[in-house]
Amino acid sequence: MSHSIKILREGISTSFQDLGRYNVQYLGIGPSGCMDDDNFRICNAILHNKENEGMIEFAYQGPKIQIDQESVKICITGNVIFTISNKDGEMIRGQSYRSYYLKKGDVVDVQSVKDSVYGYLGFEGGINLKQYFQSVSVNPRSKIGPNNGEKIKNGDLIILKQPKVSEDVFALSRLPEAKKKSVIRVLEGPQLDYFSNEGVHSFFHTEFKITSLTDRMGMRLEGKKVELIKSANIKSEGIIRGSIQVPADGQPIVLLSDHQTIGGYPKIGVVITADYNNLIQILPGNLIAFRKVNMREAEISFQLKQASLKAMIESIIKIN
Repeated sequence: MSHSIKILREGISTSFQDLGRYNVQYLGIGPSGCMDDDNFRICNAILHNKENEGMIEFAYQGPKIQIDQESVKICITGNVIFTISNKDGEMIRGQSYRSYYLKKGDVVDVQSVKDSVYGYLGFEGGINLKQYFQSVSVNPRSKIGPNNGEKIKNGDLIILKQPKVSEDVFALSRLPEAKKKSVIRVLEGPQLDYFSNEGVHSFFHTEFKITSLTDRMGMRLEGKKVELIKSANIKSEGIIRGSIQVPADGQPIVLLSDHQTIGGYPKIGVVITADYNNLIQILPGNLIAFRKVNMREAEISFQLKQASLKAMIESIIKIN
């Protein structure tokens, strides 16, 4: 089929994502959406796309793609290692946070992320995807979204909205801060009284290791047991991204973008929005700690984060 991108290698956890689907959790449908909305938004800004234009998200290793249309403009964001080669065998090492004008036969090999987890691959004009509840985000566990609710697979053809693009390119002069903070700020959870004083102290004063049992749905942690004084089973209630549940074994689970809509474990805390992108980019095996903050600090931190991102995107739009 014309005007397409061919997937030569699917990569790991490679799927279509946008900013998520909201206002349908009462139907049992979670929000999903990109894990790192900063890198998602920056990618779209560099490509002159709408803020919520769907793109490809990948974890650890990205896809290898071949351009099967006349021309295309791409951008990759995140701390990503990738190469671009043409049909004559010439190859360049790619640079994140800049656009590339590519022609038919060119191959992009997203080899890996570096010291992080998630990266993004966007196309100028966007991808031709069917919306489900006003979003193109895919949740493979629930089989919700375009591509039959599945991750991207080897041999898939991705149809773009724009068959031809201009040849001008743009590079971000100042790259986003890549340093990861190991201290994650949280608000008190609604069931804090379900935990002993020692359990609460352990949660806020010891480190936890991010285990390999981590995906888009949740992040399992391992550390000193967070002691409960009431049952670990509560009546299921609505839950949000960043909620930290503690089951009977006392090992916390942070719920992420593909979280379920209701949960039946006590919640000791909730990761503040300003620290969420930082948290999900920390590799398994690393240690993190939690620091309790109040709502005022959480709100100010969110406002500062949004202002910084807005300033960056406005500068991209102005220059690009």
